[in-house]
Amino acid sequence: MAPIAPIDPGHAIYSGSLLSLIILIIDLMAVVQVLNSNRPVMSKFLWCMLIFLCPIVGVILYYLLADRERRRLRYVSIP
Repeated sequence: MAPIAPIDPGHAIYSGSLLSLIILIIDLMAVVQVLNSNRPVMSKFLWCMLIFLCPIVGVILYYLLADRERRRLRYVSIP
Protein backbone atom coordinates (compact mmCIF):
# COMPACT_ATOMS: atom_id res chain seq x y z
CA MET A 1 0.00 0.00 0.00
CA ALA A 2 1.18 3.49 -0.81
CA PRO A 3 1.71 5.87 2.09
CA ILE A 4 -0.90 8.57 2.53
CA ALA A 5 0.43 12.01 1.66
CA PRO A 6 -0.15 14.78 4.19
CA ILE A 7 -2.87 17.27 3.31
CA ASP A 8 -1.70 20.76 2.51
CA PRO A 9 -3.65 23.01 4.91
CA GLY A 10 -3.85 25.86 2.40
CA HIS A 11 -5.81 23.76 -0.09
CA ALA A 12 -7.98 22.10 2.55
CA ILE A 13 -9.23 25.43 3.88
CA TYR A 14 -9.90 26.96 0.45
CA SER A 15 -11.74 24.05 -1.10
CA GLY A 16 -15.38 24.95 -1.34
CA SER A 17 -15.18 28.21 0.56
CA LEU A 18 -16.02 30.33 -2.50
CA LEU A 19 -19.04 28.17 -3.27
CA SER A 20 -20.10 28.33 0.37
CA LEU A 21 -19.83 32.10 0.34
CA ILE A 22 -21.98 32.34 -2.78
CA ILE A 23 -24.62 30.05 -1.25
CA LEU A 24 -24.58 32.11 1.96
CA ILE A 25 -25.10 35.36 0.05
CA ILE A 26 -28.00 33.88 -1.95
CA ASP A 27 -29.54 32.50 1.26
CA LEU A 28 -29.29 35.87 2.99
CA MET A 29 -30.90 37.59 0.00
CA ALA A 30 -33.78 35.10 0.09
CA VAL A 31 -34.26 35.55 3.86
CA VAL A 32 -34.35 39.33 3.46
CA GLN A 33 -37.00 38.93 0.75
CA VAL A 34 -39.02 36.64 3.01
CA LEU A 35 -38.84 39.02 5.96
CA ASN A 36 -39.81 42.04 3.81
CA SER A 37 -42.77 40.26 2.23
CA ASN A 38 -46.36 40.71 3.34
CA ARG A 39 -46.79 37.07 4.38
CA PRO A 40 -48.18 35.94 7.71
CA VAL A 41 -45.58 35.59 10.47
CA MET A 42 -45.80 31.78 10.56
CA SER A 43 -45.24 31.59 6.81
CA LYS A 44 -42.17 33.83 7.12
CA PHE A 45 -40.86 31.66 9.96
CA LEU A 46 -41.34 28.43 8.01
CA TRP A 47 -39.68 29.78 4.86
CA CYS A 48 -36.71 31.04 6.90
CA MET A 49 -36.36 27.70 8.69
CA LEU A 50 -36.44 25.84 5.36
CA ILE A 51 -33.76 28.14 3.94
CA PHE A 52 -31.56 27.81 7.05
CA LEU A 53 -31.93 24.03 7.42
CA CYS A 54 -31.66 23.15 3.72
CA PRO A 55 -29.82 26.09 2.15
CA ILE A 56 -29.65 24.99 -1.47
CA VAL A 57 -32.98 23.15 -1.67
CA GLY A 58 -34.75 25.80 0.42
CA VAL A 59 -33.67 28.68 -1.81
CA ILE A 60 -34.61 26.79 -4.97
CA LEU A 61 -38.05 25.95 -3.55
CA TYR A 62 -38.54 29.52 -2.37
CA TYR A 63 -37.78 31.04 -5.75
CA LEU A 64 -39.91 28.44 -7.56
CA LEU A 65 -42.95 28.36 -5.28
CA ALA A 66 -43.11 31.44 -3.10
CA ASP A 67 -44.63 34.14 -5.31
CA ARG A 68 -47.32 32.19 -7.10
CA GLU A 69 -49.95 34.87 -6.51
CA ARG A 70 -47.82 37.63 -8.02
CA ARG A 71 -46.96 35.48 -11.05
CA ARG A 72 -50.59 34.58 -11.58
CA LEU A 73 -51.58 38.27 -11.61
CA ARG A 74 -49.21 38.97 -14.50
CA TYR A 75 -51.24 36.83 -16.88
CA VAL A 76 -54.42 38.18 -18.38
CA SER A 77 -57.14 35.71 -19.21
CA ILE A 78 -58.27 35.60 -22.81
CA PRO A 79 -61.98 36.40 -23.18
